[in-house]
Amino acid sequence: MPNNIIIFLRHAETKIDENLKISKWFLTERGKKEATNISKLDLFNDIDIIITSNEEKAYQTAFPLAEKLQLEIIRDEKLNEIMRDQGRFLEKEEYLKTMELCMANREQSYNKWETVNSALKRFSKKIEEIDSRYSNKKILIVAHGGVINLYFAKMLEKLDIVFNRALSNSFCDYGIIQDGKVLKDIAKIPK
Repeated sequence: MPNNIIIFLRHAETKIDENLKISKWFLTERGKKEATNISKLDLFNDIDIIITSNEEKAYQTAFPLAEKLQLEIIRDEKLNEIMRDQGRFLEKEEYLKTMELCMANREQSYNKWETVNSALKRFSKKIEEIDSRYSNKKILIVAHGGVINLYFAKMLEKLDIVFNRALSNSFCDYGIIQDGKVLKDIAKIPK
């Protein structure tokens, strides 16, 4: 039994730039400060391994902590957000409506996005692989609100309300899983 503690951290505040693909967005100045503040929290002082998605905003969020702990950051595209780069840029309200449709109809693609089921399968498989690769480690996964919420909703058998769960999150929220059990839910809505 691996007996790892896995902390899932949503990246810090992101600068929206309609001229860049979503996967290329990076942190705002406030987001960089949030990332620095995370590196000062006791919860993260004894992290053994840091793994981020391949997206810059996740890497930038982990960087101050990795520097403090003198750890290498492992980047993996399987931890990326629901892939949305093929779609057109959406303003906030249209984005939220599209995300709601995607999460309600998990086999359907909207605005040329990856299907939610595909993203969940990809992310879940990677987490299983990470958990089986290490033993008795405290692992930090820095990723994205969509995929992290999907993973936790699957673990808690709450996929039917995953969109509302995701709406309850903000930047830098975290959840904890150990031995296939949710110790701290990333969502902030009543069970």
